[in-house]
Amino acid sequence: MDRFCAAIFLLLLNFAGAAAQSGRASGYSESAETKIVGKAPLTDPAKNSDAAGDADVLKVKTDLVTIPVRVRTTNGKFVPSIRQHEFKIYENGVEQQIGYFSDAEQPFTVALVLDMSYSSVFKLEEIQAAARIFTLKLRPGDRVSVISFDQKPHVLCEPTSDRRILQLAIGGSRIASGTALYDTLDEVFARLSSAGGRKAIVLLSDGVDTSSMLANAESVASQFSGSDVIVYPIEYNTFSDVQKSRDKDAEVHFDEDDRPYTVKSPAKKGERASDYAAAKEFLRTIADQTGGRTYPVSSTTNLNDAFSQIAEELRRIYSVGYYPAEDRKPGAVYGIKVRVYRPDLKITARDHYRGK
Repeated sequence: MDRFCAAIFLLLLNFAGAAAQSGRASGYSESAETKIVGKAPLTDPAKNSDAAGDADVLKVKTDLVTIPVRVRTTNGKFVPSIRQHEFKIYENGVEQQIGYFSDAEQPFTVALVLDMSYSSVFKLEEIQAAARIFTLKLRPGDRVSVISFDQKPHVLCEPTSDRRILQLAIGGSRIASGTALYDTLDEVFARLSSAGGRKAIVLLSDGVDTSSMLANAESVASQFSGSDVIVYPIEYNTFSDVQKSRDKDAEVHFDEDDRPYTVKSPAKKGERASDYAAAKEFLRTIADQTGGRTYPVSSTTNLNDAFSQIAEELRRIYSVGYYPAEDRKPGAVYGIKVRVYRPDLKITARDHYRGK
């Protein structure tokens, strides 16, 4: 009987140790899934391991997969001082060994991207003032590049932590015609991809593209899908202003009884309600896929507030990473879950990785 009791005691002790190690004894919180842009399905790791003979499988040293993570309470408050051992990463349901951890104090490289098309609801001076305030609220170690765009992108400043240079670069932005949003984001992504550390894009735009020649909404969203660049769109709506402009330009005709009526020219690209619906969906998609979020704005007050909130949020992002298996199919999508072993938290993080 003594031996039986001792065995039961050891069994219970081992179970309690395992539960404590896994974190389940105190509960956990888990990141949510978002819509994945791209045609590649989630990859089964077992099937992937059998594909060693497939010509598409790369056997090269695998890059670190980095995942920016926001951790908040149900009331939206940032949760500080979470340790590495409280995080767990799962790829396609299989736990991965954490190979990288950075707390909220590590610096960012931020691309500040400003839509300078005529359709902006804000005056040039208002945009510049808000952008300047944003750069001043970042931490001294954060580096910022400034890119404006109209019918093409204009790099006004390479990444720097010199606030004086940033102020001058922002002052160099100018309103012009055309909106090459997709081409601009394509170039910004390529530039950020070569930067080390944590990366983010802060984009001020209505999301409507009229001038891109090299990229489109799907190609850009697919590029950002599963990347380690966080995107924060600051979105304003110019649809009503565009319609007022079309009304103003409408021609006045007269019927047989000399009664006047107006004739509008056919809506062009970037003027239709469907263009604005697609723009809104595009901005939401790239924000959700990268772990960022969209900030709708309509006045200089909430424009300034949006920039301030993003600057504050960049101070409060954890980054965790892992080295995936070496056999990766280019373009294949691998599902990611992030857990924090504390209950009742809201975890926001990218939820997939695309093989290279």
